Amino acid sequence: MTTKDATSLIKPALVFILAFAVAVFLRMLYCQISYLNEAEKANETIEKIKAYERVILNHFPLSPYTKKAVNEMIRICQSLNDEKALYCYETLRSDIYQIRSFYTPHKNVLDKINPVIADLRARQIIDWQYNGLGIKDYERIMKAQMKLLSYEYVSQCWSAVVVVSLLGWTGSVIFIIFKGLGRPVNKHAIFIGFLSFLIFFTLWIIGLIKA
Repeated sequence: MTTKDATSLIKPALVFILAFAVAVFLRMLYCQISYLNEAEKANETIEKIKAYERVILNHFPLSPYTKKAVNEMIRICQSLNDEKALYCYETLRSDIYQIRSFYTPHKNVLDKINPVIADLRARQIIDWQYNGLGIKDYERIMKAQMKLLSYEYVSQCWSAVVVVSLLGWTGSVIFIIFKGLGRPVNKHAIFIGFLSFLIFFTLWIIGLIKA
């Protein structure tokens, strides 16, 4: 396979990948707009929360619709009584964690609602009659809940490794095609490319497990 032949194969593949990425983006954009409209038309609070949740879960970087959905959910949460408010805040928190990758969108929102969730949980635990707890236990329970909520469920470091290693093993394959499979075949380039592919692919798998 000559470099010209390899190029003729790579270009359609890159066009396909780009077209696929654009299609995914447009679908997510369509879903966000549709679910926003659904939330605005909903009469029930739970229906609104679920619609805004779908907007957030279809997040793409720098999406203004995600921000709008997050702000609307906070507004709804603030208007509810304790039990429903806890459900609302925990749903929002879960949604933000689900769209997290090597960075956390709307991390400032998590910093604001975590103490609120901890407070609601602590008062709910104390109010349960069979616990035998009172106001004197509030501080201890509050600290325990904050510690639980502050636990990092996703490793940002390993998430970054996943992204870098993915680019690494993909680049290794492209390197082998362009540099190793020409005429004559460059065995040294194939060896280097294959070795780097193994290293990056192994890191990618480990990163997926650890993240």
